[in-house]
Amino acid sequence: MISEMQLVFLILAATTVCFAIPKFRSDLVALCSLLALYLAGVITVSEALAGFSSTVVVMLAVLFVVGEGISQTGLAGKAGNLLVKLTGDSEFRMLVFVKLLVAVIGSFISNTGTVAILMPIVVSLSIKMNIHPGKLLMPLAFGASMGGALTLIGTAPNLLARDALINHGFEGLSFFDFTPIGLVILVTGTAYMWFVGRKLLDKPYEKKSNVADTVNVSELLRQYKIDENLNCVQIPAEHELVGKTLKELKWGSGYGVTVLKVRKKTAKGILSGSGFSQVLASPSYILEAEDILLLYAPPSSLQKLLSETALEIIRCESVEGLQIQDVNIAEVILTPQSNLINRSLRDINFRDKFGLSVLSVRCRNQGAKLPDAQEKFNYGDAMLIYGKWKDIDLLAQEKSDLVVISHQATETAFNPVRAIMAGAVLLAMVVLLVFEWIPAVISVAIAGLFMILTGSVRSTEQAYRAVNWQIVILIACMLPMATALENTGGVAFIADNITAALGGAGPIAVMIGLYVTTSVFGVFISNTATAVLFLPVAILAAQYMGISPLPFVMAVTYASSMSFATPVSTPPNAMVMVAGKYKFLDYMKVGIPLQILVGVVIILLLPLFFPFGI
Repeated sequence: MISEMQLVFLILAATTVCFAIPKFRSDLVALCSLLALYLAGVITVSEALAGFSSTVVVMLAVLFVVGEGISQTGLAGKAGNLLVKLTGDSEFRMLVFVKLLVAVIGSFISNTGTVAILMPIVVSLSIKMNIHPGKLLMPLAFGASMGGALTLIGTAPNLLARDALINHGFEGLSFFDFTPIGLVILVTGTAYMWFVGRKLLDKPYEKKSNVADTVNVSELLRQYKIDENLNCVQIPAEHELVGKTLKELKWGSGYGVTVLKVRKKTAKGILSGSGFSQVLASPSYILEAEDILLLYAPPSSLQKLLSETALEIIRCESVEGLQIQDVNIAEVILTPQSNLINRSLRDINFRDKFGLSVLSVRCRNQGAKLPDAQEKFNYGDAMLIYGKWKDIDLLAQEKSDLVVISHQATETAFNPVRAIMAGAVLLAMVVLLVFEWIPAVISVAIAGLFMILTGSVRSTEQAYRAVNWQIVILIACMLPMATALENTGGVAFIADNITAALGGAGPIAVMIGLYVTTSVFGVFISNTATAVLFLPVAILAAQYMGISPLPFVMAVTYASSMSFATPVSTPPNAMVMVAGKYKFLDYMKVGIPLQILVGVVIILLLPLFFPFGI
């Protein structure tokens, strides 16, 4: 018969393994863990649901709304435009400003939102400067994580650290307690990426393929293997298809064939020119005699269509103007909070919903392939889409679901009045958090409310959409795990073993042990889950040694967020993987040395800013 503590550790081990498997959603894993703890009798109903009333959970949810206000008013976009003006043609200035800008914005709004705003700008700048986007997108992702270390609200582990200290009877952390060490981390990371990281990312195969020209349509077609599936057919006069709409034909569902473009006859004249025009295919388009259709389909699907319709292939090269154009094609990447995750194209009804066709899909660590209507999407997956410019441009505004890159979309409209109000609300929130005149959660709630009342967030529905519910549910469901570990003696068991093994060498050795253990866990599971698990251990270990818990707590907090070694370490890492054309090994060879270097810097600085003495 196993003890309650052993049972909790068993559930924790299973949870950790499931967190490390990309196929499983982290919030659902955490919810299953919560239910397992309750059904095992380890926690009560009130303890199981306590996470949903946590001030950290409430603050985090509202902070997403605050960040949405900054984004929707165009304020964050204007900050991105500064990057364009300040960079010039200097690669050094570009890398430095990318790191600084993403860190500054990321210290106030979510790191995934920051990357979603700046990634298209960085890709566009890279193309103009003839620099491979991969040399800047990884620094962008790493900078977002480092920005979270600058302020109390920069990332969830910071808020969890403050809450853990208060719950154990200690004074909470203030808004700028993270800033001094965070600035050193940012400077160290920037120097490393310039002198070491960018050279490791300068891969020979990238130079040969000239992929720096990623916005060029021919390059995108090559990368996504589109050309081999493009064909043209002509509708003969008096054919049975004449007069039918594309929707009636159901070629997409019946054959797996998509009509992208049509070359049709027009009356010759002064205004009509050559007597031909090209139009994008829409479901309502009515086929006419001698129309030439640009089809996208795999060979087997195309042959089936041709055999049943008696149509014949003609050479596309002989048809003037029937090509895919830059404004009609774009590359999009799913964000971590996207509503499209774990749903298929059939579930989404993508073409009808957005008016766009998905030509090809690229999953993380995989090559491009034809879209499978039933295959589920994961965050970080990329799609090549085709359709009307205005539809792509509208899609680009929905940054909560998709980030549109390699497309010259209109930026979020800048509203000076609302931008000033949003900036004022953000500033007022920071002032309230610094001086702590009212509880921090109330300060954040007031800021979120004013973002809606001032119109900085377009509507209440938009505010709800802005919240990353996956992270909110994850934290709310993992907090009871910490309770279960404390109730059953699991926290004491871990703290006892760490202090017994390293305590004889002094508090610095214990701090190093906590940092390394947390850092290793943070590579495989989310930073929030890692912080939830190890913050109680850090506090109890400090109490055993009779020292201040601050150095240990800060070590765990920084270690939770400074994960660079894999694409699954943080959502920003996964978001830039496809756009940067990275492989798993790229993260390891660039991220592991950086993670070690940052760890050394943090360990050296922590005792100076947070002494061990009580």
